[in-house]
Amino acid sequence: MKTISKKGFLAAMFAFASFSVMGQAYLEDPKFGPDVETRKLCAEKTSMYQEYYKQNNLKDAYQPWQAVFNTCPKSSLNIYIRGARILKAKIEETADPNKKAILIDSLMLMYDTRIVNFDKKGVVLGSKAQDLYTIAPERYEEAFKIAQEAVGITAENSEASVLFTYMTLIKAMYENKKIEADKVIEFYSSISDYADNQITKNPNDDKAKQAKDGIDAMFAQMGVADCNNIIAIFTPKFNANPADVNLCKKIRALMGTTKECTKQELYLNASVNVYKAEPSADLAYDIAHLNIEAKQPKEAEKYYNEAINLESDVTKRATYFYELASLTFTELKNPSQAKALANKALEENPNLGKAYKLLGDMYASERNCGADDFEKKTVFWAAIDKYAKAKQIDPELEESMNSLISQYSQYFPSKEDIFFHDLKVGDSYTVGCWINERTIIRERK
Repeated sequence: MKTISKKGFLAAMFAFASFSVMGQAYLEDPKFGPDVETRKLCAEKTSMYQEYYKQNNLKDAYQPWQAVFNTCPKSSLNIYIRGARILKAKIEETADPNKKAILIDSLMLMYDTRIVNFDKKGVVLGSKAQDLYTIAPERYEEAFKIAQEAVGITAENSEASVLFTYMTLIKAMYENKKIEADKVIEFYSSISDYADNQITKNPNDDKAKQAKDGIDAMFAQMGVADCNNIIAIFTPKFNANPADVNLCKKIRALMGTTKECTKQELYLNASVNVYKAEPSADLAYDIAHLNIEAKQPKEAEKYYNEAINLESDVTKRATYFYELASLTFTELKNPSQAKALANKALEENPNLGKAYKLLGDMYASERNCGADDFEKKTVFWAAIDKYAKAKQIDPELEESMNSLISQYSQYFPSKEDIFFHDLKVGDSYTVGCWINERTIIRERK
């Protein structure tokens, strides 16, 4: 054992003396021991270990600290705060595995004693689990149970590092076949919520963000979140309480990571219930897409309109109008309404070239507009006008629009047709039916 330096010795004496100056009050305080002699011993050993501790001499601080821990464990919280560091240093320098195991048990006992004397059980158990897994990872199962109890008490007030350690232990338990995939999902679901709540309360909490990223990464690596597992676990819970918004959000978070999961009915139903509680344009737009996947165009139409009504960004509104126009044309078979919606998209964003292409496609697909073959071909004239406009405002469409224009230009009238119908090249012409577009008479080359 090293000796205390002269300076340290004097300081220790001073500290010890301070106990005396405190009067002799400590001699009558039972937290320093059951009798006067014990209280004097507590004061003496406390002074010694504290001085070694201040010198960062943890090795020599061990024995007097141990005496204090055994003699007067209620005397100060510092016994446990500093004791954890002293004991961990002792464990690290010990090579004998049997002695090391005894010291680790002493560290665990120290945490339990701290809880008895100074409470804060959840917080202390969190530290206990972290230390046990760090020092003795082979005792992961024991550490898992401690962490589980800790987080069960502190919940969203858990330290970010404790949440991360808990997830690490869950991973160890799963990899060692101690828990099944459904339990992993259940545990992750709670941990993830706690971390999210911490970030929501304090968006600048980098520790919480870092822990959340690590937790999510571990969960993803475990590969347990397949749709069948999630559906089996959460469908009964959803059916029991479909209005539980937090549950519905959890289902969306778990299932929203893969395309396959988002096609499931549970994901759609959970999304709708989140929307009912917290409507937003983005979610309405998402639900519109989910209904398209589910082959429910009328429901998709409803949520597109919800998204349009809630959205203030004109570019997004233009996209919503455009997609609703496409849905209305292809699935709802209402071309006149689809045309009106495409034009609304262009009112919101006049540079939306694909809206002009959609109008052209709608016109070109019409087969019953006109009384005879000549009039029925005029729909292609109007379609070509839209394709020309599309490539004019969106150069990326030029190649595809040129192809369509070339394809449909064959329906321009011949010189004989123009003469026979008493028309003239360059004059305007109104295409009938729901299209109702004015175009220019051009001669087929």
